[in-house]
Amino acid sequence: MQGKTLIIAYGNRDREDDGAGWQILNKLAGRLGLETPQFPGERAATPSGEISLLYLFQLLPEMADEIGAYDQLIFIDAHNSPNLPDLVFQPVAPDQTHSAFTHHMSAGEFLAIAQTLGVRLPIAYMLTVRGFSFRFAQTLSPETSALTDEAYLKLLTHLSLTV
Repeated sequence: MQGKTLIIAYGNRDREDDGAGWQILNKLAGRLGLETPQFPGERAATPSGEISLLYLFQLLPEMADEIGAYDQLIFIDAHNSPNLPDLVFQPVAPDQTHSAFTHHMSAGEFLAIAQTLGVRLPIAYMLTVRGFSFRFAQTLSPETSALTDEAYLKLLTHLSLTV
């Protein structure tokens, strides 16, 4: 890992598997000895500022200008698409394709907004696990829970952190 990294986990942790991103962020915060952000908009950072953690319900366009301060950006979210692998960790680039949901912005759309504003884009990745249940609860389904464990290990490896 080189430079400063911002990790944005988003989703509603009160909606079962939609909270998978927060669960992964929680594990990482524990590994780094940080307090886990509990509410949308809360942050935590290592003393050196090398790794910053942010929890949100959804990506917000007004945040686009702040990502230029980072060298690497990692988005963490859940997905419910049977057309995607259950676990995806891949680079993400600016994308002008708009979501069908007016309250939801993809990581690619977020990067496109930042690019349009002239913000220097960090290297960006999307880490997403499949969600299977989205009822009102703060626990994950067994399938998604197992995927968050696997995703967390991939994230540690990517960040060059030992287990």
